[in-house]
Amino acid sequence: MNSERLAIQLMIAQGALFAAETMIIHHIGSRVSTMQLALIRGTAGLALAVIFARHIGMAVIRTRQLPLHVLRGVVSLFYLWVMIYSFSHLPLADATAISYTQVAYIALFSAVILHEPVTWSRWAAAAVAIVGALLIAKPAFPGWNSAYLIALCGTSLNGLSFVLNRYLQRADTEATTMFYTNAVLVVGNSPALLLAGLPSPETYPWLPGLLLLGPLGMYLGIVAVKHASTSMLGPYTSLRLVIGVFAGLVIFYEVPDVFSTFGVILILASCMLASRVSIGRRAISAYRGRSSSAVNYGAQRAANT
Repeated sequence: MNSERLAIQLMIAQGALFAAETMIIHHIGSRVSTMQLALIRGTAGLALAVIFARHIGMAVIRTRQLPLHVLRGVVSLFYLWVMIYSFSHLPLADATAISYTQVAYIALFSAVILHEPVTWSRWAAAAVAIVGALLIAKPAFPGWNSAYLIALCGTSLNGLSFVLNRYLQRADTEATTMFYTNAVLVVGNSPALLLAGLPSPETYPWLPGLLLLGPLGMYLGIVAVKHASTSMLGPYTSLRLVIGVFAGLVIFYEVPDVFSTFGVILILASCMLASRVSIGRRAISAYRGRSSSAVNYGAQRAANT
């Protein structure tokens, strides 16, 4: 299977998992503290990393990039707090719209940290994806307050962690990245065990979803960036909105309005635009390979005659 195609499939699966997780957080967020939710997610993520690393054993903790892993974990820790806080304290549409500005941050950090060639088409793809997200989410932004500023600044942390996933895998496995990221989340949120009581009983049916959806989605994203450039995958992080629209249509028979439909089209177009450069490069590489083979074949025949 083509490496980039695999990455895209993983991002689609991640979008579905994160869409479901976001709905759960918005539903129970006001009844469970931010640190409790983050601790639950981190503990489940740590367990999942151990499961995926069972074939390498203790090698999962061996790394020469420990400070960078800790940084990535701290970035995820703060973003997780921001995400849970924003979806708990802002209208769902507003928090959703702000969270998808991460596409621009991913393009920026891809160029600055990874030195990826972020072409004009990928910058355009990021802008198109953000516009599509706004059309679907339809934010109202009533009464601008500090929560909006926290959400907007905090979204850059998600873009940074996305890019660091690829940087770390230059020397370590995805299981190692997953392990250290969630280890920091568990340590950072452990005070919740002392400062907060147990979650209210009405939230218990939703907790298994948090234990599975978010950590598994995180792992799929970590694996995806191993197989494709982050600047190309950036717009694909918006696919969870498209998945949400289709889920509403299929499950709840909610027909999307004109704005949502146009937003879906824009997000899909942004993904195609972001992939255009990679497709073009593969075509050029294949053409050069065929041309080189033809030249070598011709030279060999000439030598034989």
